[in-house]
Amino acid sequence: MLERNGHGGDLTTAVELFGVPARDLLDYSANINPLGPPPGLKDVLHEEWAGLVHYPDPESRELRRAISQKYNIEPASILIGNGAAEIIDLIVRGFKPGKVAVVDPAFLEYAEAALKAGAEVLSVPASADDGFAIPEEALFAACEEADLLFIGQPNNPTGQWLNKEAVVRLADTAVTYNTVVVLDEAFIDFFEDERELSFIREAATSRHVIVIRSMTKFYGIPGLRLGYASSHPDNISFIRKLQVPWSVNHLAQKAGVYALNQSEYETRTRQLVAVERAWLEEELKRIGCLPYPGKANFMLVRTAASGPDASELQLILGKQGILIRLCTGFTGLDTRYFRIAVRTCMENERLIAALRGALCNQQGAEEVDWPSR
Repeated sequence: MLERNGHGGDLTTAVELFGVPARDLLDYSANINPLGPPPGLKDVLHEEWAGLVHYPDPESRELRRAISQKYNIEPASILIGNGAAEIIDLIVRGFKPGKVAVVDPAFLEYAEAALKAGAEVLSVPASADDGFAIPEEALFAACEEADLLFIGQPNNPTGQWLNKEAVVRLADTAVTYNTVVVLDEAFIDFFEDERELSFIREAATSRHVIVIRSMTKFYGIPGLRLGYASSHPDNISFIRKLQVPWSVNHLAQKAGVYALNQSEYETRTRQLVAVERAWLEEELKRIGCLPYPGKANFMLVRTAASGPDASELQLILGKQGILIRLCTGFTGLDTRYFRIAVRTCMENERLIAALRGALCNQQGAEEVDWPSR
């Protein structure tokens, strides 16, 4: 199984399993910007190479100022981390919750961080019959019992999200029951209405809401590891005391500052994802799959009851150098579910051709007609 380490994007394992060189792999298992890093970033990293002889700024001041200016929040309300995963771990270790509520299926790190900290995990299940819509009333009820509540905004792997009004109501409920709500906005940058939906500014003054953002997905730099959080300065100061010194390296900090100023790249990314996602949804339906709706750069897909299941598809496509994310590790999802990223036009056509070949019990994409636009 490709997900032996619990996540997608594991090219080393893929090479071992499928015998395809890493340079030839088309990775749909990791939800990374299909455009790659912003143009010019390589030059920036080259220019900053000399800085490697010095320790990085332990407070990431320049990057915090850049985020502050972009979202009009105080630098004291911002924590920079070595990816969103580090921040999740810091939050759980810092608040020491007895009970942590998680909307399932969900990003695995929420429950894993809670269990490592000795907390009880309370599952708030989303129903396949409802398209995995986030169960709002169950969330509000969970605030009564849980000390911490994690919710993906949008949720990974389902792609579902809460509207702004529901988030406001959830934040108010958290105050009532003295719960801390963690909104994971790792993929919200891919939404064309990101500015309207994000809770990053409201969280900056809240003691009961923490927003987590990832820079690695949207800006195509997962190898650098970079993320940040927004919350009340007291929360940020408290959490930061648990962070190891120099957690975020020099090149990652400089990459973040540069990336935040690439507005044209951001617009092109959102436009590409919207167009290609819509095309993928239609083509997946044509070959008998059920794609769940959303707006992020990934989608959850269910195979038909007859024919290959997702684990078989992963093997068939893997041998062709195409990686998809099997979803059996997510609570509530079985071998019929897989997740794919949204990539470029030509790459998406190759994926659909390969899936069509596999589902038609043929040998590969070369033996079927490629989809036309």
